[in-house]
Amino acid sequence: MIALSSAYKEALIGIEIDGKKAFKSMDANCKHSENLLLNIDKSLDEIGKTIQENDTYSVVVGPGSFTGLRIGIALVKGLLAGSKDEKKIISLTTFDLMAYSYITNNDAAEDFYCVINALSGLFYVCKYDKNGKKLEDERVIDGETLSSLQGVKVSLSEENVTEITIHPTCEELLSLSKLKAEKGEFIKESELLPLYLRKSQAEMNLKD
Repeated sequence: MIALSSAYKEALIGIEIDGKKAFKSMDANCKHSENLLLNIDKSLDEIGKTIQENDTYSVVVGPGSFTGLRIGIALVKGLLAGSKDEKKIISLTTFDLMAYSYITNNDAAEDFYCVINALSGLFYVCKYDKNGKKLEDERVIDGETLSSLQGVKVSLSEENVTEITIHPTCEELLSLSKLKAEKGEFIKESELLPLYLRKSQAEMNLKD
């Protein structure tokens, strides 16, 4: 399995093939479009494996950076197109990864909200129970609505928009992907689409 996220500033790569694992993170100063595939190749070299030996791709589809999401999804689709064998595909949301990271590192005793900064005074939110089950559909809210939400609110440490912050890791990305695989939660390539909850700033500017 090759699992990757380029939904926000830090890109994550988690690989496990035939029991051999490799992990790589790329900080905010890296250009994901130039370095994501390069780091996948380096990680495979470290464990003595090739891209052809991988049978499953897992990718975070959003919400998050519009450009980052397109890069990650386009990369996986390109690898699928270049493969002679049929591969399995897993789609994760950024909220799924955040919820998994929060529960893994904290004693989650109640329902909680995952929060992502959508810029322009808006926020993406999604509610989960203490076991990581999604309770509501993902949505966009403003700052006033965010403040009115009752209960635990969790955000990414790089955004720091709530009191409780988390820093999802490559290991957590791979572990969550493996859990999804064990449950058989695979999708078709045609279903591998970015999760956009609002229009990008460029699209809004065009409308104006």
